[in-house]
Amino acid sequence: MKRNPHKELAKGAEAIIYQGRFLNFKVILKKRVPKLYRLPEIDYRIRTQRLRSEAKTMVSAWQCGVRVPELLGIDLEKTTLICKFIEGDLLYTAVRTHDSIQKIFFKVGEEIAHLHANDLIHGDLTVFNVIVTEKLIPYIIDFGLGGFSGELERKADDLLTFYSTLKAITPKNKQLFENFKQGYINGYSEGIQALEQMRKIMSRARYIARENRLE
Repeated sequence: MKRNPHKELAKGAEAIIYQGRFLNFKVILKKRVPKLYRLPEIDYRIRTQRLRSEAKTMVSAWQCGVRVPELLGIDLEKTTLICKFIEGDLLYTAVRTHDSIQKIFFKVGEEIAHLHANDLIHGDLTVFNVIVTEKLIPYIIDFGLGGFSGELERKADDLLTFYSTLKAITPKNKQLFENFKQGYINGYSEGIQALEQMRKIMSRARYIARENRLE
């Protein structure tokens, strides 16, 4: 598969993210990296399975109307996912720079509502995995830990991960999460139940923390 040279944008434990061009499109390439502690044939099988799974989740999200980067292809030989580049800021940055941030969080809530209403799980829903365009349209990115589940617990985990990362970056977290909740409930008939399950998970975590302090 012929591609123009590309530059590295980020490096994680599972993958390296590049920016480049493919078929005249500005693209993002996510290359899953080998793990030297695994046998090569097993490592390759694991990486290709995860690559296929991520691509399937992205396509399913796109088909049900969730705004995700357009998937252009996968390169199994290089265990690389290729998707269209989205011009914009990470939600992490937008929190600090956009005047319409409450409106943006409502829209993010709507996108996750569409995801969960179709029993799709993101798996790592953070303020770093949402891109906001110049027109204030949010796109959900990085479905490497995503998958399919109808369980409220899995959906609540998505919500809690999102809230936890939001809480860590801004004192306005309660108001912004309230905007998110409004969009989420507006678009998902079981949104209230999923949010209640999130509160139960938080209560369990606080209880465990108290128990640890008593030891």
